[in-house]
Amino acid sequence: MDIPQLPNVDGLLVTADNPARADLLGMDHTRCAALHNYLVHYAWVSEGRAPASLYGNNTFFTTHGAAAEALRPRLHPSLAAFLATAILPPADGPEPAPFFFWADGLSDPNDLFAEQAADLFNEPVDSLVCLYFPNIGQGGEFGGGLFYYQGCHRAAVFMHMDDYDYALPVEEHPSLWHPLETVLSNWIDLVRLGKITASPRDAPSLFASEKIRPWEWRPYSEAQVAACVCAWDRLCDVIEARVLPLLPPTSAVTNVVEPEPLLAPAALDAASVPEPCFARSFLSRARRPQFRYIAPGLLLPPTDAPEFVASQPFTRLPRDLHAVPPVCLFPAAGGELKVDLTGSSSPFCNNFRATPADSPVPSQVPAGIYSESVERDAMDNAEDGFRLLLPYGFGGDVGNVSAGARKSDGSFIGIGIVAELFQHGYKPFGGDYYRPQRLERLLDHWRKLVDEGIWSVGSQGVEGTIDTFREADTVRWRDYVISPTW
Repeated sequence: MDIPQLPNVDGLLVTADNPARADLLGMDHTRCAALHNYLVHYAWVSEGRAPASLYGNNTFFTTHGAAAEALRPRLHPSLAAFLATAILPPADGPEPAPFFFWADGLSDPNDLFAEQAADLFNEPVDSLVCLYFPNIGQGGEFGGGLFYYQGCHRAAVFMHMDDYDYALPVEEHPSLWHPLETVLSNWIDLVRLGKITASPRDAPSLFASEKIRPWEWRPYSEAQVAACVCAWDRLCDVIEARVLPLLPPTSAVTNVVEPEPLLAPAALDAASVPEPCFARSFLSRARRPQFRYIAPGLLLPPTDAPEFVASQPFTRLPRDLHAVPPVCLFPAAGGELKVDLTGSSSPFCNNFRATPADSPVPSQVPAGIYSESVERDAMDNAEDGFRLLLPYGFGGDVGNVSAGARKSDGSFIGIGIVAELFQHGYKPFGGDYYRPQRLERLLDHWRKLVDEGIWSVGSQGVEGTIDTFREADTVRWRDYVISPTW
């Protein structure tokens, strides 16, 4: 899309250097309306419509008239100001696009207050507003939507009613509620990364997946590969800064103009790693650092092609046209450490589950970090994701609030579960519960653990064994949780 057609919101996006304001008593309605209008504009012009035909005095109050005005006394003034400036597509125009991949649009007056949810969780009357209605039947269900809590002026996305328990009541889950501008900035980030795109609704999707009219979810984007490689560089830099002083002077490699990649194309070809796919792009672009251990007990992938092939239990299995296998990126030291993936314990998609009994898929595989397996024609998948397969499970919720391995949403990892450490769980910015965490975020989190001295570094890299991750089940569980994001 021609970016100059879109409003410039660069200075309004919430980032680490430009956070949401904390000095307001309500919503930052001007900022939120501008971000909302950007997404309306993006969807509108993505279908080939003229930008000028979008604008007019078309808002919640002008569209719904008396029914909307009757609700004004129940709305915080800042929320009412947002609804008075957030634009809607023309009512007399062609069928408008949904507002976003996870939201159909601003709710109608009859659906604006989430009275049932507020009653279920003893929230004050009129406190919960269903600001954006979900895309029904395409990841969302009745009862879901983007909820805005007027008590603290924070928002969270519920794909359906089953999500309520993860984030309600609000006062028990404050880390899962964010300013509306933070949620909208995350959605715009997805668009700018190319993870979510919009195009004329009759244009085919990249991998024959179902589009939500113009909106399309992509398994990954080139921008995500680049971002992940940058996160890898940051992690390697902090480890090497600690490794190199420990090495003999002749051991340190200097003046390397073009560092070798983690893996050469010949090794990836020998292991039948698909071309293109996220794992292949990352492994062929990320540099090979001057140490062996990238995390406790986790090695760099072997450079020797036969050895790399031997470390891949999934890549040479038969698979469907749009299926992408998990790739073992960082194997656990000592290949005898196996993970049991029988039954429901496997996090991978159907082509790579050991069912039925005569399946060629192995029921036990080496421990390590694996890329996510996806069916590219399915919605809300993530080739950019990962799974840490551990040769042990965790203890679950044993009634001790000070200990126990948890996911980003604060919920406990279930008893015996082997593949949920560092994962999301419920996603307050939207999306399927089971979509995995991004590899980029894992690498940045590991960098933090090294930077803060939580993980020590020796001459071969990060010290410790695969058992170091058992610390997630102790009072140190916070060190093994990645903060919520999309």
